[in-house]
Amino acid sequence: MLPKIICHIMGSVDGRLLTDRWTLPFDGKDRTELLGVYAAVCRELGTDAWMFGKNTLCEGFFPERFHTTILTPSARPVTHIARRSSSRLFVVADPGADILFESSTVRGDNIVSILPETAPAAYLEYLRERNISYLFAGRNSSDLYLAMQILSEEFGVKSLSLQGGGIIDGAFLQAGLIDELSLVVYPGIDGAASSPSIFEYVGKEQMPAKGQSLELMSVETLQNGVVWLRYRFHKG
Repeated sequence: MLPKIICHIMGSVDGRLLTDRWTLPFDGKDRTELLGVYAAVCRELGTDAWMFGKNTLCEGFFPERFHTTILTPSARPVTHIARRSSSRLFVVADPGADILFESSTVRGDNIVSILPETAPAAYLEYLRERNISYLFAGRNSSDLYLAMQILSEEFGVKSLSLQGGGIIDGAFLQAGLIDELSLVVYPGIDGAASSPSIFEYVGKEQMPAKGQSLELMSVETLQNGVVWLRYRFHKG
């Protein structure tokens, strides 16, 4: 059993993600006023868990890294379920097993870290001391199917909103794990070819969305010209 996975993301009209590069609203409103619409929509989704990629989390919350000279992995890597105080969970993929968490929660939600089986035992001990849950997704933490299966079966997660950035979105896309796309379109433009986009698969597959198609479920015009599109994924 896997949780229902909704990729929930806000992009400019050209599909870019760096909000500080987007053109300003035409009517003089502050850009952050429009960005708040994205968070409001997210609450409407009502998922059991939400997830960032590592870069997004570290840029916004935990920029420091855990350092140890003892790199020996655990002889028997098993899931650790820490004490829980929140109804929702926050999930992050940490293939380097080195995020230095300054808190056991993100926005009040208990953290679950997806790790490689090679994570140093010293780091696992650190996570347990910080009351942070973790699970393993293969040798290099790339087995997202396994990670989602564990979230469902051992953590009771029935639905998850995947909130980017583009690299983790691309990895889930290529793995065929996304059930819905919740796309909030900001009425502005980036324009640069080099800016990160909604899906940025990093790997050998040249067509990471192959065999998948989108069915439009709904279109809603929200305040300040923001548009919310919802698509269902069909997988061949």
